[in-house]
Amino acid sequence: MSQFYPASFKRMADATLSQATPTTATLYTALDTTRNVRIHSVTASVTWTVQPTPLDVVITIDGNTVTHSFTNPVTATVYAIAESVAADDAAATAQVLATTLSATVLLAIYEGQSVKVEARTTGGTVSLLTARVKYSKLA
Repeated sequence: MSQFYPASFKRMADATLSQATPTTATLYTALDTTRNVRIHSVTASVTWTVQPTPLDVVITIDGNTVTHSFTNPVTATVYAIAESVAADDAAATAQVLATTLSATVLLAIYEGQSVKVEARTTGGTVSLLTARVKYSKLA
């Protein structure tokens, strides 16, 4: 006779990205493809002398891509992945990067059998692109 034991997640060391002088529109990996993952948070920051537009965090979950963006990032400001729950349809489906959470912008949490997290900028002159992923793996 077997007993049921619920699955549990083990917290992993943060996955990080620190890319000096990134090439525009190139995806840089913060968390390489990992199996059975729960993402708790993802933050990204860009230090620039000429503003890039946008700063993107791209998450691939079980073959589906979700992109969180911030159109005009402030240099050296930390942004976190979030989901908009605003009243209008367009904003309610937006995947955003935010500096603060509120009643209409909530933390985005993802889980999947195969997960990869990347970051990129487009245009501008960027000296540093960073990202941090806090996650757990199915034990």
